[in-house]
Amino acid sequence: MLGNGEVRKLETSWDALLDHGNELFDISFPSVCGVHPSLTLKATVLRDCDDQDNALRDLTRLSFECEGKVVKRLNNLTLVLKIRYVKHWSSLQLRPHGHPYRYKTLYSLSSALCSRFTETWKNENIEEAIRLSQESLEALPSLHPDRYFSYMCLQQAYLSRYQVQRKSADLSLAVENFRLASRHPTQGFPERINEAINWTFAAESHSHASTLEAYKTCFELLDRHLATRSSIVARHEATSTFRRARTLSVDAASCATRLDNLRDAIELVEQGRGQQWSLASRLRSPIEDLKSKNANLAHDFLELSRRLSDAQASAGSVDRAAADRAVILYRRLQEQWGAVVAEIRNLEGFPRFLLLPSYEDLQVAAHHGPVIILVASQYSCSAIIVPTSGEPHHVRFPRITLPDLETLKKDFTTAIRHTARMRPEEPRKKLRVLLRMVWDEIMLPIVNVLQNDLELQPRSRIWLCPTAAFTSVPLHAANPFRMTADRSGGEQCLEDLYICSYTPTLSALIRARRTMKTHATPSFAAIGQSQPRAGQGRVLPTVNGELKLVHKLVSPNIKFTNISGDEATQAGALEALRRNTWVHLACHGTQDQKQPYNSRFAMRDKPLTLLEIMENNSPHAEFAFLSACQTAIGDEETPDEVIHLAAGLQFSGFKSVIGTLWGVTDAMTQYTVEAFYEKMLEDVGMMDCTKAAWALNHATNAVKTKVPLEQRMVFIHIGV
Repeated sequence: MLGNGEVRKLETSWDALLDHGNELFDISFPSVCGVHPSLTLKATVLRDCDDQDNALRDLTRLSFECEGKVVKRLNNLTLVLKIRYVKHWSSLQLRPHGHPYRYKTLYSLSSALCSRFTETWKNENIEEAIRLSQESLEALPSLHPDRYFSYMCLQQAYLSRYQVQRKSADLSLAVENFRLASRHPTQGFPERINEAINWTFAAESHSHASTLEAYKTCFELLDRHLATRSSIVARHEATSTFRRARTLSVDAASCATRLDNLRDAIELVEQGRGQQWSLASRLRSPIEDLKSKNANLAHDFLELSRRLSDAQASAGSVDRAAADRAVILYRRLQEQWGAVVAEIRNLEGFPRFLLLPSYEDLQVAAHHGPVIILVASQYSCSAIIVPTSGEPHHVRFPRITLPDLETLKKDFTTAIRHTARMRPEEPRKKLRVLLRMVWDEIMLPIVNVLQNDLELQPRSRIWLCPTAAFTSVPLHAANPFRMTADRSGGEQCLEDLYICSYTPTLSALIRARRTMKTHATPSFAAIGQSQPRAGQGRVLPTVNGELKLVHKLVSPNIKFTNISGDEATQAGALEALRRNTWVHLACHGTQDQKQPYNSRFAMRDKPLTLLEIMENNSPHAEFAFLSACQTAIGDEETPDEVIHLAAGLQFSGFKSVIGTLWGVTDAMTQYTVEAFYEKMLEDVGMMDCTKAAWALNHATNAVKTKVPLEQRMVFIHIGV
């Protein structure tokens, strides 16, 4: 074995190969510690060969000799690319025409030449790279999985040449090969998804007309990849694998808005943000919905999907006759699969099975008030207002960029942390400055459209649907903190003008409203844990008092259950969630930023996790108040998926949820809780979860003189 010093000598001995262009030349190879350089090359070649004995005999015909001279026409290779090129070139000699794996060496050599072109800009390198990739395609049947790699090499070659020569035809050819690779049916979904993501980056970088198509292809492939995953965690893990896809939904929406295609923007952001919830939540995936509607069709669909997957592997056979038979089978299965999908789409409730939700379908979410989608993308930041009827409205934020939002997010975190060391009566100057910025730069332009274009009446309901960095900004608390022009009083803030709620997705709001049609006998459970098991948090001395307060405010006509102390276990809390229509939770809540399904409420024995809540069957659930820390904070791994405790409760069946954005102070919380339930339950014996947003708006105003700013704005409403 050669040591590092010997390797450096060996590499130095190759320096003479450089700068000879295409001329013929002679050069000798000095041995290093008795080992000739050609042996190293032989070892490299042998690793690429199927039959090492034959390969060794073939090597004697190559231009490399142990002690002698090399005469070979070479390109002007750099040292680092030379070994790679020689390796693949040598391997190609060992795989002549007709060799079953020649195509692999062809596209590997093509890739090496393409890399060389980016160093030298010599056209002969890229021409040869393209020729070799095309030859590798010709060697493969039309549905062979490895055609995908040849398409990849071709798009790399054409894109490299475009970046040097700037000929639009090369960019078009690169895009066509992106398209072919990402849609090649016998290659696995993960590879095709990654290539579609590469397509979006290239198209955005070069402002190509295919950008929107690339995003749509990504979502289509992701949907199909996730659709048959059997568990919630498996779907989340499958999505998290594609780290570069973390911002796809907002980038796609940004692309569509820049093209003034607002309908597409809404459909795409919903598709991207809703994938985990629509496919991974307890509300069941489209496949599970189909099983309950038509079990036979669901079976046929799953069986054909499995057989198609199996046929992908068969199409890669090195036996040309077997590969041709596999292609015929695959095409027949594709036709059958398409026929089953068409039949499913004819079922009531499944017209868009495996398709993007349409704008008309999504606009139903705005039936009781406009929904404002806030898009935070690296390419642009803006809002799209979905009105009750008619076309959506685009609101630009000309002075806001994604880095600005990230800075704003950090500033809010710092300001909130600083308030923990302040007395309640001290003015929150820094927080007021930040909320004024949110008003001036983000919410005021939206309010102008609501008032002037939509003519929305004061105190109407609105729903905020933030994405990415917007999810960490308290949009509902936007406030000018300024006097009116005539100095008669303060300017109105957002919550003076409208009743604000949040929704994770448009579909979530639609589903919550649809399930409101069935009403169960009202019942109320108050769950509190003041002394969780060691390691789950400190003692919360005010919890029992909070539960007593809630009990006092609930009408005696309503069945009330108090679960606290030793009874407030993980199993006890789950059972209460399953059996009651209304739930109040007072305990520690923790958001797991890395593994969102492990986000949890602290109980006496062990935590109650988000995953357990989502898998819990809560058929009669209506309203939940989460008087706990960090119940409405999202996920770092997939920031465009709003996976947090409050949203998880909504998706598990609760139609209306109160959650918190950061830590709450026990003593201050009781003021808000009391004011909220006094308003919520003012009609004795009536329990209407659609009043929650109004009651929270009332409560935050009612406690202004008692509760500091950050503890008033910490609570948000999600849902109907």
